[in-house]
Formats: sequence, C-alpha cells, structure tokens
Amino acid sequence: MLKEEKSAILRKLPKIELHAHLGGCVRLEHLQDLVEDKSELPSLPGTDASPLEYFEFMAAVGRISTKSTSNLQQIVLRVLEDFEADGVVYLELRSSPKHTDTMSKTLYIETILQSIRDYQGAMIVRYLISIDEAKSLTEMLENAELAVKYTSSSPLVVGVDLCGNYYSANLTNTLQVLKVCKDAGLKIACHIAEHAVISSHTSPLLRDIQPDRLGHATVISPHSEDGKLVRTRRTPIECCMTSNVLSRAVRTYEEHHFKTWRDLGHPVLLCTDDSGTFGTSLTREYEIAMEKFGLSVDDLRKMNLQAIDWIFDDTVRTDLLSVLKEGFTAA
Repeated sequence: MLKEEKSAILRKLPKIELHAHLGGCVRLEHLQDLVEDKSELPSLPGTDASPLEYFEFMAAVGRISTKSTSNLQQIVLRVLEDFEADGVVYLELRSSPKHTDTMSKTLYIETILQSIRDYQGAMIVRYLISIDEAKSLTEMLENAELAVKYTSSSPLVVGVDLCGNYYSANLTNTLQVLKVCKDAGLKIACHIAEHAVISSHTSPLLRDIQPDRLGHATVISPHSEDGKLVRTRRTPIECCMTSNVLSRAVRTYEEHHFKTWRDLGHPVLLCTDDSGTFGTSLTREYEIAMEKFGLSVDDLRKMNLQAIDWIFDDTVRTDLLSVLKEGFTAA
C-alpha cells in the first residue's frame, strides 16, 4: 500500500482523541489574521527545539487567544475543524481558564462552551477544565471550584485535567485540590511522570487520588510499584508519541512506552497532546504506530472501540459506538 493511500485510509478512520490541549493544538496559520502587528506572531519551534521554546510558543498563542473573546472563539472553531477533518468523532479538549486584562476565567470558560455549541460539525466535543499544579493553592482551588460548578451546570464539561510543571508543584496543595474534585464526583485525568518519575509525587497521586486516566506516564515502568498499581487498576494511559519524542521525554519512537504497555494488554490510546505545536495529527500518530510497531488498521479500530469505555461523558457511549462502527464500515 502506498503511503498516500495509507494516509487517506487512516484519515477517514473514525477516531477518539482524549488528550488535546487547546493552546497546543493551534497552528501558526490560525493566528495570521488575528493579529494586526505580525511581529507578535511567534516562530514555530523546529524539531530540535528545547522544551522551553515549545512552552514559549504556546504562551504566545495564549496571549493572542485571550486578546478578545472573538479571537478565542475563532481559535476554538479552527481547532475543532482540524480535528474533525482528521477523522476525529469524539474529542475531549482541555484548557486552563485564563484571567487576563480582557477576560475573567468565567468568561474564558463561557467563550469556549459557546464556541463548542456554535460548532457546525458532527464531531462530539467535550471540555476538561485544566488545573495547573505549579500555580498557587488559591488559583488551583479557583479552577477546581469552577470545574465543580460547570460539570453540574453544563453537559459539555465532563471533568478536570491536572497539568503543569510537577517539579514546581506542592504535593500537599495538589492532593487537597484534587480531593475537592474527587469528592464532587468529577472525572480526573492526570499528567504524570512525563519526563521523570518523582516517587514522592507520583505514588501519592496514584494511591490517594486514583485518577480515571493518566496523561503520558512516559517513564513509569509497568514492573515498578507505581506501574503495578496502574496495571492492577487498569488505568488507561493517554500516549502522545510525537510530543514525547520532540520534548525529549523519550529518545526515539521505537523506545516509546506505548508498545510496552500495549503488549501487556493494558488500556492505551494514541493521542496528539499539542498537534499544532508539534506539527502532528492523530492520523500521523496512527501512521507512526503502524510503521514502528507493526499495528494494523484493525488494531487501530479495536483501540478506538476500547476507548469508548474511557471517555468521560458516559451519556454518549452508545451513540459513539454506532458512529465508530458505521465509520469503520465506510472507511
């Protein structure tokens, strides 16, 4: 099969995306007509960029996005269009509410929700409110309280995402905030052990919070004590291969932990993380899995069918199953 033919087949394949940051999914082209002064446009990091350069790019995207509600709406809609064009049928988009000179955190959330409502595509879109654990306890609690409020008032908000630089985190604060979310019955996805295992941070999160899904978990060995806990609970892992290679969490695709956990029969799902920043797509991640690990199209179909059990919106599972099966037949 020619590469172009394989790409076309994979692009049509209906997919579930569970780890996508709004700011990181913005392509440079999305920003061109949102700024009057073109010098404000950030430079897209190259493949040899440092993690800091990637973060600086996303920070610049955040500044442009929050200049106005109109900017934010346009960015959300363009990101949604990209995912649906790539064959995604269910998307959980995550973003931390921003407080700027132009908008409050509440307005930020309301703008994202209205953008999702306004979206004209067929893709099911849900929103996870992110909590940056490197922030102050006050700010983290504010996001947690917003998440509790919106998960009870909007069907579009389906849980929280713990993110941020865990090297700078205060574990006591993190556990306190996540307990607020857990006690309120919120679904929790945790970024964890992306670049290094810090047992004093990783183990309490796994033991005390028992997240519903794990983001990255790049350097958790399945045979470590933490890994055994993950395996016993069968906590799904959101695997973002290109992100991990370019951010130097792993050296090569061949060394990525996706295959290790998959070979053990553990729940794993390919995701993009920051498709705009890292210049990837879910179709491209699927191509890499086929090239590096020998997955077949049928393997990818099965992975998506299994992922229905891992989505945070329980109410759409039956409909999503029908969409996947119908799409698999068409593809």
